[in-house]
Amino acid sequence: MSPATLQDDPSVESVFNVAETETLALFEYLSFESLEGFDVFSPAETGRTREHEPLEMMRGFLHCYYHDIYGIRPVERGLRNTVVWLSCGFDRLPSIDAVDRFLTDLEHVVDGVFDRLVEQAAWRGLLDLTYCIDSTDVRAMPADKDASKCYDPTAEEYYYGYGCTIVSTGSQIPIAVEFTESKQAPEETAMRVTRDALAVARPV
Repeated sequence: MSPATLQDDPSVESVFNVAETETLALFEYLSFESLEGFDVFSPAETGRTREHEPLEMMRGFLHCYYHDIYGIRPVERGLRNTVVWLSCGFDRLPSIDAVDRFLTDLEHVVDGVFDRLVEQAAWRGLLDLTYCIDSTDVRAMPADKDASKCYDPTAEEYYYGYGCTIVSTGSQIPIAVEFTESKQAPEETAMRVTRDALAVARPV
């Protein structure tokens, strides 16, 4: 098989497209072992082990979120790409039940997990000193009783969900975040998120 044949092979192109994404490169720098320290990811008292370790699932969710893939079923479909689930460390394709169970557990400790990942990113020099703050919309399923009808002035449309105020570096790595009832964050929230960001490093 010649290099020209490989170049035109769609499966080879798929490998390079996945390998070039920022999330997979980030996995080389970040350690996810700290997730095992959270009680929600410990084996059940009955001794039943989890179908997939939280380390693998966390990589899978981060990869899907990077590509704007949200929700249990869409994430499960997004992980069907062989190169993706192997790159995330899975031994086999995760089931939709495993994806659902991990997300349910993660909801209880997401703040702590996020803080640990940011600390690692700062310690490994992955954050530059240019900070940006902005708000965005977080769409929710109709079954989510805590969500509400919100207005997105950028898109000039209403949506059901939450708002989210984010401080990120120039390389678009989020370092501080807070969810709000609507996309327009009050000044108090913006100041609080900014203070959290300043605790990581002093920006430009």
